Amino acid sequence: MEIIWQMKRPCLISDILKTNPALSRNTVAKVLVNLDRKGYIRVDSIKRTVTRTGRAYVPAVTKQEYEKQQALLESLLQNGSVASNMLSFFSSMLDADELDDAFLNEIETLIQNYKNAKE
Repeated sequence: MEIIWQMKRPCLISDILKTNPALSRNTVAKVLVNLDRKGYIRVDSIKRTVTRTGRAYVPAVTKQEYEKQQALLESLLQNGSVASNMLSFFSSMLDADELDDAFLNEIETLIQNYKNAKE
């Protein structure tokens, strides 16, 4: 993520490898797929280099958003049970009026789907 944020333009695997030649092409490719799947990056375009055609990636989240998410995950996993920490987190968000109706509806749907799957 650091390299992609620093690029400030769509970057290919080869661009990442140029900034750190010690990295393995296969490892970088797997990490990019995982970051894309998790929504941290997205494919901006398809670009051609001298030897290959590949996806050019851009960040889908800012560094600040990413760090906030990582801190949240760490705090959820650190103390006590994940379930009680998640409840505390949602409770604090409700108190802060940071959740809109669409998000709350989505949470209700997830809970209902979970309940239906357990039956």
